[in-house]
Amino acid sequence: MLADSWDEVLGRLEADLDAVEYRLRDPAAPVVEAWPLPTGLGPIPERLVRRALALSDRQEILAGLLEEAKAKTGRHLAVVRSVPPNRAVGTAIYLDVKG
Repeated sequence: MLADSWDEVLGRLEADLDAVEYRLRDPAAPVVEAWPLPTGLGPIPERLVRRALALSDRQEILAGLLEEAKAKTGRHLAVVRSVPPNRAVGTAIYLDVKG
C-alpha cells in the first residue's frame, strides 16, 4: 500500500480500531478488512509519535479483548457440540436440573 502520509495511515488505523470495537459490541457489524503495510512513508514525524503510541496501546487492549471473545466463543461451541445430534421423533429427552 503506497500511502500519501503518516496522517492518512494513522487515520485509517484509528478508523479500523473503532470498527473492531463496534464489532465486539455488535457481531453483525461489518468485518474489518486486512490491509497491506504501508510503504514509502519514511520515518514517522515527531509530531505523530504520541498518536502512534496511543494507537499501539489501543491495539494491544483490543487484541486482548478479541482473545477473550475467541475463548468465549470456543466455550459456547463446546457446549453446542455436546448436544447430541438429531434424535428420532418421539424419543423422550430428560433434563436433570438437580444434579
